[in-house]
Amino acid sequence: MKSNNNVVALMLRLAWLLELLIALFILLMTVVQMVLTAKDSLFYLSIGNFDLTEFFSTTMTIVVGLEFVKMLILHTPRAVTDVLLFAIARQLVLSHTDSLDTLLGVAAVALIFFIKKFLHTQEDSLSPANLVAVMNKYIHGKKVPLEEEVSQEKH
Repeated sequence: MKSNNNVVALMLRLAWLLELLIALFILLMTVVQMVLTAKDSLFYLSIGNFDLTEFFSTTMTIVVGLEFVKMLILHTPRAVTDVLLFAIARQLVLSHTDSLDTLLGVAAVALIFFIKKFLHTQEDSLSPANLVAVMNKYIHGKKVPLEEEVSQEKH
């Protein structure tokens, strides 16, 4: 029975590591895209052929990518709703669809805000340092003190 627990723990750690590697790769590609977007934008501005809609499309895609990286790292409901919020907002701002699609997008954004306001958990209000402590406990089985516990011990 203990060897099964060890195998499961190893598989969880491996999955966590692979997620972090994917997040790192996405982050790297996002930074590359930011540099390319800046270079292209400056070039198109210099020749007078700048397209603001294309710029918004690319920058909002970069923001969605950054939020996606945060979601892969944090594993919190707040991170998931943030990715959805930015993805839907990007679609609303950039697509020129009919009124029904716009209404559905606005309703989806309102629903996300409702979820964030009324279904907010204590986990979602943790600072990044406390999230790391909680994740370390989950991954390694070690109790790592939260920020509040450390600051209380100092006083």
